[in-house]
Amino acid sequence: MSNPFQHWYDSCNSGDSAAKLAALPPFPTHIDVELTSVCNFRCLMCPTGNLSLQRDGEFMEWDTFDQIIDQCEPHGAGIRFIGWGEPMMHPQLFRFIRRASDALLPTHLNTNGSKLHQYEQNMILNMGLDSIKVSMQGTTAESYRDMRNIDYYEGVFTAVRTLHRRRGNAPRPWIHVSTTITDEHPSTVEVFKKRFAPYCDQISVGYTTFDYLDLAAVRLGDQDRERLEKMVANQEVEKRHPSCPEVYDKLTIHADGSARVCCNDYNGETFLGNVNDTPIGAMFHHPVIKEYREKLAREEHDYLHLCADCYDYMELTND
Repeated sequence: MSNPFQHWYDSCNSGDSAAKLAALPPFPTHIDVELTSVCNFRCLMCPTGNLSLQRDGEFMEWDTFDQIIDQCEPHGAGIRFIGWGEPMMHPQLFRFIRRASDALLPTHLNTNGSKLHQYEQNMILNMGLDSIKVSMQGTTAESYRDMRNIDYYEGVFTAVRTLHRRRGNAPRPWIHVSTTITDEHPSTVEVFKKRFAPYCDQISVGYTTFDYLDLAAVRLGDQDRERLEKMVANQEVEKRHPSCPEVYDKLTIHADGSARVCCNDYNGETFLGNVNDTPIGAMFHHPVIKEYREKLAREEHDYLHLCADCYDYMELTND
């Protein structure tokens, strides 16, 4: 068994930005589709969770998604259900997965795991979903609760273990468990990996990033704000700008159908058009994203608002 998206990830992460600009594909290899900007968690580090997101909470319409699939089908582009919300809250999620699978497009789902109950697992195992990533926070129940403001660490573990057992030897979905850490002791990372490894195909542990947050816009209670500000102040990681794959290989589409330069544009500051009236191919070659590509190829990160505080320190381990 292998990750059905791995060849795209390998391609995205190979070569520097200048080389990627020179070999730009005519159409994105995969699309990040934000089914909803609504979430049932209140994670401190997330703009949706800390209520700093400056967009209304909404759910993608069927006709909007249908447009995406119609345009991606001739190119075989992968569909990743991911964004600034919990996609499993969308009431038509499984209809959407089926639509993409029927078009023979690879499908991936990012989730916090809170909705992975028996019915949802049945649907996932029978709808043709190719890959699922369960995103966590911290390496212990305590660090998870501190960041996510909910005591659901054991619930996620149970969901992952059950899904893995029920999938058995079937080829899909690929199960990936991911978490990020702040000030946890390295020994807890090994304990985390040892516990989850038997029940997934891949584990990633990275560093929690706060750089993109607008602390002035965060709407939290005094205690939560104090915890968040303390974590931001105590963050000690090597910061380096990445050779960014975001603008060269894929496209991000928000729940209203609007395309953005990258996934980091959670407030929708850039606008490449809307899939309801603009072809994806045209949005992928919009002058705004073209400017980003050219400046990133010259390593001019600091001249781009979305890139100035974007750093590559997410992958601590990847087993």
